[in-house]
Amino acid sequence: MAPGAHAGYNRPMTMTTILRTRLLAFALASAALTLSGGRAYADTDGVVSSNTHLWTLIKDDTYSQRDHFSKGVDAMSYKLNDETGQLRAKRATMIADTDEWDFSMKEVDASRALLTDRMVMLSKATTPETWEEAKARIGEAWIRSQLAVDAMNATRTI
Repeated sequence: MAPGAHAGYNRPMTMTTILRTRLLAFALASAALTLSGGRAYADTDGVVSSNTHLWTLIKDDTYSQRDHFSKGVDAMSYKLNDETGQLRAKRATMIADTDEWDFSMKEVDASRALLTDRMVMLSKATTPETWEEAKARIGEAWIRSQLAVDAMNATRTI
């Protein structure tokens, strides 16, 4: 089989296919969270579990409510920084079984970078259309970051 080809297909895997797969996974995870009405999980030795409450407060803001939305995004960013700091402090105390933790932490870092990038997009949005698109992308990045933090909370550590 050619590198990058799908099993059972003769055509190579395209970037569009990869993106569609990721969007589908994101949509399914988002739907599961929405249908469940919330998440229940255990904390990891004092690392506070995250939730989507901050996003819920601003997700329906309109273009005319940009200032309120921006303040909410800043609060989300602060929350993620706090969660990341707690996770890094926890990692500093670990003495064994760190491979899974370190792997999961890469997703937290990647989702943090994505949220930061989306915040820059929002600051450059000058029309209601571009602002709505940037807002939706911030929501995606926020949910991804919270799923990553939740995965860290589920990681077994010593």
